[in-house]
Amino acid sequence: MHLCVSMAVESNINFLRLGRSDHDLVRHIEVAPEQIVYCGTVDMAFAATEDDLDLYTILAADKAVGFFKIDLKFPRTYSFARAGDLGLRAFMIDHRQQGRGLGRATLHALPAALRKLYPAAQALVLTVNLRNPIAVRSYLGAGFVDTGELYEGGLAGPQHVMRLPLARA
Repeated sequence: MHLCVSMAVESNINFLRLGRSDHDLVRHIEVAPEQIVYCGTVDMAFAATEDDLDLYTILAADKAVGFFKIDLKFPRTYSFARAGDLGLRAFMIDHRQQGRGLGRATLHALPAALRKLYPAAQALVLTVNLRNPIAVRSYLGAGFVDTGELYEGGLAGPQHVMRLPLARA
């Protein structure tokens, strides 16, 4: 099922929900080799057989420039997640598109899109490696709050747990 959510932001960011057969639409999206340990690859995401994951591409000017997964089972998988939380995983901007503000624009557009797509969701939660200060700053700048908890189960070492409320006040 394709679902395009248009959000008018400075970079004209849109989100397109992908099906498992849509790998060709995003297979060109790659991060620098040193970033793979933090977010994986698009190929890894499509090869995984996890249930309750929604795959999305990030579109800028109708071109696929990034990718992420929304994990619907986050509260069942991680003790730090609460009922009603969505997990943000494998967030990546293609390395050829980095440095243009697309990550920041995406993170600012994402909450409104998720409120429409998942109206019952209470918060968006993610983990980010302690050794990835650029990502930490990006998430904090987009309104995520560092909960002070550390997730020790990451492949690349300890990770901050960050949360962004989604529920309307």
